[in-house]
Amino acid sequence: MAEKATYGITALRYAGSQIVEAMMGLIDATSARWDLRPAPTRVNEVVDRLVEGDTVISLFPDDEGGLQPGPEVKVDVLPGGTETLSLAEEQPGRRLDDLPRF
Repeated sequence: MAEKATYGITALRYAGSQIVEAMMGLIDATSARWDLRPAPTRVNEVVDRLVEGDTVISLFPDDEGGLQPGPEVKVDVLPGGTETLSLAEEQPGRRLDDLPRF
């Protein structure tokens, strides 16, 4: 059985109010570093990773210039059937809209 991957999202790109890309990289969970540094990734590719069972987490900038893990990312369906991203739980300062934009 293949081990599921963990990805991190550090920033989002919007077209109007809709997310179109995420800056996403592959995380090496055993040593808390990047296996594959974040790169622009289309939303449908992020959705594919989630559907395949991989874990995708949000990563928020901290005061020291590093990244702090935030809530898991999940698939949300907008009216009209368009798939988008949302967070499993949102807290002040840890909402999807709080991620940097690129």
